[in-house]
Amino acid sequence: MPSSFQPYKNILIHRLKNGDEKAFTEIYNNYWHKLLGIGYHFTKDKQMAEDVVHDVMLSLWQRKNEVSIESLDAYLATAVKFAVFKMLAKSKRRDEIMDSIPSESSTNNIEQQLDAKFLEDYTNGIIEQMPEKTRLVFELSRHHSATNKEITQKVNLSGKSVEYHLTKALKLLREKIRQIKMK
Repeated sequence: MPSSFQPYKNILIHRLKNGDEKAFTEIYNNYWHKLLGIGYHFTKDKQMAEDVVHDVMLSLWQRKNEVSIESLDAYLATAVKFAVFKMLAKSKRRDEIMDSIPSESSTNNIEQQLDAKFLEDYTNGIIEQMPEKTRLVFELSRHHSATNKEITQKVNLSGKSVEYHLTKALKLLREKIRQIKMK
């Protein structure tokens, strides 16, 4: 609409504020393509531009009693520009969040680390429940890297007893781990 139609635009604004749906439809039809062009200029994405114009028009109708409009052209153009910038900022923030989410490979790595931690905690729980001598022999062997000969000296057991307790501990661990794998 040429600017010589300003009095007519003022009447349209007045009718819009009074809830006249025909006035809103006329504004929509007269400004849709111009606003779409503005939106597309900034977004370079037709769908995004259409969404922005739709949101601006919807907001205009919903806020018809609240808005103060001097110039319908300037108001709508500014509203579209603001909505585009807001949508682009939201899109950029969403992309930043998506980039910060671990990828599938790092998610798999995290899952493996959690599984390993669970298994470690589970085996430690099994070890704690072992008879005292068996637990002591096992911990010296596996956690302190002591040889069977060193264990015999520290715990005052024979070599056969050390082997017995190690075999017993390993058998118990295997059985308990096999049980959780079957669940």
